[in-house]
Amino acid sequence: MDYEKYIEAGKIAAGIMEEGIAMIKPGVKLLRVANDIEGLIEERGAKPAFPVNISLNAVAAHYSPDAWDESIFEKGDLVKLDLGVHLDGYIADIAKSKDLGENKDLVNASTEALENAIDAMKPGAMTNEVGAIIEETIKGYGFRPVSNLTGHMLRQWNLHGGIIIPNVSTRHGDQIEEGSVFAIEPFATDGAGRVVDETNAIIFRYIADRPVRMKEARDILKHVKTNFGSLPFAERWVSGMTSRIKLTQALRQLILQKALYAYHILREKEHGTVSQAEHTVIVKEDGCEVTTRA
Repeated sequence: MDYEKYIEAGKIAAGIMEEGIAMIKPGVKLLRVANDIEGLIEERGAKPAFPVNISLNAVAAHYSPDAWDESIFEKGDLVKLDLGVHLDGYIADIAKSKDLGENKDLVNASTEALENAIDAMKPGAMTNEVGAIIEETIKGYGFRPVSNLTGHMLRQWNLHGGIIIPNVSTRHGDQIEEGSVFAIEPFATDGAGRVVDETNAIIFRYIADRPVRMKEARDILKHVKTNFGSLPFAERWVSGMTSRIKLTQALRQLILQKALYAYHILREKEHGTVSQAEHTVIVKEDGCEVTTRA
């Protein structure tokens, strides 16, 4: 395992996060921010580990603007900016919330929960104990943690390495081992504390080669396998390969044939506003090292 690449990816991600947060202002297009951030990742010698997520208000995750997105940030929005950087598959995953309205306490709830969770990350600690700390912190602000979203272990070329960090107390957990790498990401909400899938998906991941009739679908599948491998990609990353109508048809066919996995947009069940905070950590002998700290 190349920890130096994890650390270098984290430095790149932390710097770009600060620049990305500064881009978010009322009247600015979401698409512009996503493209600019992904451009910065490439300029600094890395690759996006997944499409930049820009999720507003009740949308918690998996929103990345498509190539035709004309939406802008509005005064009052609570924006979650979640970005990933990788060097040879070694991933840094970081997220921050920017409040364009009056959600200071909600942002502070997820941010403090993240810091308290980081303090608890050490060899021998249990993941459910960390989840209990996150839950207690968020509830202390009068909000709910989002119970069906979690942090996750990172492995080379793998965003979800098998062990999770829950955002609530659970009966059972896994022991945290020295040398493991995790993305910890508390979500806080003034809603029900759960997310549901919307019908739409804008982010996808290659699963396997499958026989498909449509030439455009075959071309897209070959392209994403070659260029993105097992990491997620955005619809807009392949939008130039065909027309918008045929792109939609091709992606639908690939999902139905189980060639691609679709990450459905996740929305808070009761349309509550959601905040998010996230860092990547390497578990060390006496605690953990945050790779994505600016």
